[in-house]
Amino acid sequence: MKGGWQSTVDTKFLMDRCFRVYVTKTQEIFEWYSSKTSRSIRWVFNYGESLAFFVEDWEKEDERIIRQIEDHVDQEVEYVLTDMQQIQNPFLCLLVMQLVTQQYDKYNSPFEIASFWDQIREARKDARILLTDCLCMETESPCARYWDLWKDEPIPLSHVRIELLPSYKLNCSVHQPVSAVITDAKSMCCMSSQMTAIEICYPENMLELYNFLKAIYLRRAVRFKRCRLCGKLFAAIDGERTEYCSRKYSGHKSCCDIGAVRVYQKKILSNPITRAYNRAYKTHNARIRYGTMTRAEFQTWVAEAKQLRGACQSGEISLDRFEKWLKQ
Repeated sequence: MKGGWQSTVDTKFLMDRCFRVYVTKTQEIFEWYSSKTSRSIRWVFNYGESLAFFVEDWEKEDERIIRQIEDHVDQEVEYVLTDMQQIQNPFLCLLVMQLVTQQYDKYNSPFEIASFWDQIREARKDARILLTDCLCMETESPCARYWDLWKDEPIPLSHVRIELLPSYKLNCSVHQPVSAVITDAKSMCCMSSQMTAIEICYPENMLELYNFLKAIYLRRAVRFKRCRLCGKLFAAIDGERTEYCSRKYSGHKSCCDIGAVRVYQKKILSNPITRAYNRAYKTHNARIRYGTMTRAEFQTWVAEAKQLRGACQSGEISLDRFEKWLKQ
């Protein structure tokens, strides 16, 4: 039933394997469970991250993994999930699911893989328009822009239902290992666990998953912009003043950790007055270590240098005069 709710999730399938997705106020959570391998895998992203990563970060890696699955299609496909925790894109679980549910039919598998290729390309193309046009910071009304782009085309939400989940599962830190097994709400309620009603999608194909996320983004009107450091898309959920994304930029530091510092340093160092002052400051500070200047003398110099720097910036003295004083 397109454009509405469906609660016809195959319970036998859920007992064997489950892939589900739900979105909280701050996070997007993808969970896979397989009773066959007794494995549960959980991906947690900050709200607005998954489609931004899907559009700009995962494409090359996706192609490599799909080719790898394609090369082993006549073997046990579910082995891929043993390494899924190293795979950044949880959307690829859907291809594995489709192949597994076909009972490893080597004659039908090439068709399934080709169909998945088409779906992921279609979803990525649509997502680029969604994030860079409909939901960009410059768009005054996302709903009006959505109408311009897609007219009255409905967003089918198949295999979506409201369920009760323990609240603790909705407030976990990113990558915290929490079981992805289907939760028995009755047992949890009997144990007096705090529960929360939430929309959960059990997608059966790539487009179902994408449509679920697309609908949530549109309803919440989340806005996307380009990171000032790495230049990639991110959700500006903290408002227009947010300038940096949470991607890793250098080592363990993210763009938001070091972006503001780098931009500030670049702005400061582009000023010749500041450059001259910083250069002289380092020279005089080194004299303390060499024993040619006391700390008290250095502090006196700093106070006078800052006063003259201010005078130079206000135009009271020239840059040449300021630099000559610094070299004394």
